[in-house]
Amino acid sequence: MTDAAAAASSASASQTQQTINTSLGSLANNYQTFLSLLTTQLKNQDPLSPLDTNQFTQQLTQMTGVEQQLLGNQLLQQLVTDQSVTQGANLIGKVVTAPDPSGSTTPISGVVTSVQQHNGQTILTVGQNQIPLSAVSSISAGANPLAALLGG
Repeated sequence: MTDAAAAASSASASQTQQTINTSLGSLANNYQTFLSLLTTQLKNQDPLSPLDTNQFTQQLTQMTGVEQQLLGNQLLQQLVTDQSVTQGANLIGKVVTAPDPSGSTTPISGVVTSVQQHNGQTILTVGQNQIPLSAVSSISAGANPLAALLGG
């Protein structure tokens, strides 16, 4: 994946999270407004001709269903992020190769020393370089540090 595609993916993930947060906030406001209207209607209803409770129940169920869908989307987004970090963490100690983000024709190659999440994108640290996980073009086993310590 190119840097432009990785940036677009990161921007898309950030925008999705922002949309979910906005939708949850809007839903909370609508839910509170709905409950206020419901309470007012129930307080002021004619005791001899009460309102149909089935409509209120259906509306409450619909509001709750939308809320659950938004929360489910938020949890799925978090799961995708966590999975990406786990994939990056599995590369620690391995040698990766990726195109140089500065545009040099010489690719960056080295041992992954750390992983971090930044703006929805998993970033690998290779030497002094920061490489998006999506830009990695090859992976190979790193040197076995235990064998080096034991002289083997």
